[in-house]
Amino acid sequence: MQITKFLFKTIVLVLFIFFSISSCTNDNRIKIGVLFPKTGDAGSYGEKGEKAIQLAIKEINSNGGVNGTEIKVVIEDSKAEPKTGVNAAQKLISTDKVVAIVGDIVSSVTLPVSPICEKNKVVLIAPTSSAPDITNAGEYIYRVWPSDLAEGAAIGTFAKNKGYKNAVILHLNNDYGISISEIFKSNFESDSGKVALTSAYQENQKDFKTILSKAKVKNPDVIYTAGYYSDVARILVQAKELKLNIQFLGVTAIEDDEFLKIAGNAANGIIYPLATGFDINSKNMKTQEFITNFKQEYHYMPGWVEAHCYDAFMLIVEGLKNSKGKYNGTSIKNYFDEMKSYDGVTGNIVFDKNGDVLKPIQFKTVRNGKFEPLE
Repeated sequence: MQITKFLFKTIVLVLFIFFSISSCTNDNRIKIGVLFPKTGDAGSYGEKGEKAIQLAIKEINSNGGVNGTEIKVVIEDSKAEPKTGVNAAQKLISTDKVVAIVGDIVSSVTLPVSPICEKNKVVLIAPTSSAPDITNAGEYIYRVWPSDLAEGAAIGTFAKNKGYKNAVILHLNNDYGISISEIFKSNFESDSGKVALTSAYQENQKDFKTILSKAKVKNPDVIYTAGYYSDVARILVQAKELKLNIQFLGVTAIEDDEFLKIAGNAANGIIYPLATGFDINSKNMKTQEFITNFKQEYHYMPGWVEAHCYDAFMLIVEGLKNSKGKYNGTSIKNYFDEMKSYDGVTGNIVFDKNGDVLKPIQFKTVRNGKFEPLE
């Protein structure tokens, strides 16, 4: 009798463990991958983007998810490094079985990750990657940020129209920095302008005095810096230390609070284009609702990073809702290809045949330690 009771209890315990494990592993939620730089010099972008994604998830799941099914986000840190990003993307697709990936924020990761997503028919939608090569990266690759062709051309033409004749270009030595600096140069030199020096620097570089000293010798009347917020901020600080009192031009990527903290007073006067449709003063109801909800959740005003990450994620959700129960990359892709437009918090989004978008460009500057419209 004792043996029978013991055996019965053992069987019950085994069954309990089995069903507990089964219930844990039987996850019916729809998985979406997020690939952002959460550490490293571009880490601030990823932290902001993740906040927007978490807000979106909260809103979606509290309203019944996608056709009654909850959404689950699997977040990976790319560190803004191509190799790390590729490994993370492979994990998201092979192990986590995500139907789509939001990422990366930086082009240097988005480009090498694109062939992996294309091969596996997993939609990749980049919130802020701008390298021109992404245009032809594949049929499953989309972005809600315009190509550098627009931003680089705008700032190059701006410099030319301002009457600058002799320019120096300092750019980050990756896909983003190289491509946008080449576009700037092409537009600046299309008339009478001349680029006297183009100097590349490495990611995580901290000392810029050598290349700034070389730039000073060229006696430029303008210096174009194409990099992320941290490296451009350090360039400005060290330029001030070298008494290099020249007009600096920058890129959209510098509009980050960390840029102002690192650069301090040296940031004042830099001019840059903002290639985004996100406007905190927009009368669009969806935009204002996003701003209100974000401020309530995180107690600060969202910027272009948060807004574009939110739109990228919500577009995937919209694709899933309209996929007729087929929750996979192909169904999302088909929706993107067939949709006429999407009313996002960054404005109206329309994909062209290459998965690109067009957005308005405005010029801004740093004045008294704040990002403000140029005019």
